[in-house]
Amino acid sequence: MFNWNEFVQELKSTQVEFEHLKVIQLAQAILESGRGKSDLFKLHGNPYGMKFRKEMRAIADPVTYTDSAGETDIYCQFDDLEEAVKGYWVFIDRPVYSGWRTSNSKPEDYIEFIAYAGYIGGPFDGSDEDRKRKDAYITKILDLLPEAKMLLNISIPDPEPVRKIWMAKGVLLEVGHGSNPDGFEPGAVVEGEREYDLNKVAAQEAQKVILAAGVPCTVTDFGGVTSGSDLYEIGQTAAGYDVFCSIHHNAANASAQGTEVLVHNRKGDADDIALAKLMSDQIASTLGIRDRLARGRDPRAALGVLSGAEDTDVRVSVLAELYFMDAPVADRKNWSKLGGQAVGQAIVDWLASNT
Repeated sequence: MFNWNEFVQELKSTQVEFEHLKVIQLAQAILESGRGKSDLFKLHGNPYGMKFRKEMRAIADPVTYTDSAGETDIYCQFDDLEEAVKGYWVFIDRPVYSGWRTSNSKPEDYIEFIAYAGYIGGPFDGSDEDRKRKDAYITKILDLLPEAKMLLNISIPDPEPVRKIWMAKGVLLEVGHGSNPDGFEPGAVVEGEREYDLNKVAAQEAQKVILAAGVPCTVTDFGGVTSGSDLYEIGQTAAGYDVFCSIHHNAANASAQGTEVLVHNRKGDADDIALAKLMSDQIASTLGIRDRLARGRDPRAALGVLSGAEDTDVRVSVLAELYFMDAPVADRKNWSKLGGQAVGQAIVDWLASNT
């Protein structure tokens, strides 16, 4: 009968090639064996739920075992706890996990790699369902890292203080066009694809980047019609934010391609222009298209939504035209995702430089 505490001590004392990954090895054992309560561990010394494969013959024996879900299969059986510790790495070193040694700098990278390579539910099949299953497993393991570190007597350093790079409420992203009191305004429509939908995709991607940087970010889907007063009111929602960015896509003659970020022609200032140029360059570099501002195009325009934003205490306000959606684009949604990420990164970079 194998003992859990003895296994933890054996794991602590047994030297392995990548000591910093022991926390993942133990976290997986905690999850798979229920902290040593499974019969597979107590009777067969296998705390990982590892099934027997031919490459394990030198260190493990095959044993028929029925798991808690009632499924019977052939699992690894270890003679002693040292073999259980070392056997884990023999299992991981099999060809199915080829490449894990290039993804081991951090425990988080390692568990993500082996999970998608097949440790949970087989190799990733590309489906959303399988992605959710693997991501759920990764999250469970990462949630157990503090416990694993404590058991292994690994000190957990205090987290570095977050450097606050925003001063007011953070960032407000506005999805251009959409529902309004008069109905729905789709923006440009090309081959059945609406500008509004692409604007929303880009805004959501930008928000992910900004939130990941620790900056508060809100997406507003206000709608609005084409009259200046309505657009002005949308801009007024920028009150109290550091950055206001209205997200759009261009359309012209189906041949031009490029990106540009605009500021208000009278109320915009040097900070607005600095963000506009930074963002335009970031989008153009990401999508591999022309930066229209770099070619001397004036970013100033009489835009109602920016007029309204500038009349609040927002620090900077811009309107991003990611690309021309009527020019040849293989996958507009993907371009909008990438362009949105570039928008988010430009905003984070500007905030970091103007704390």
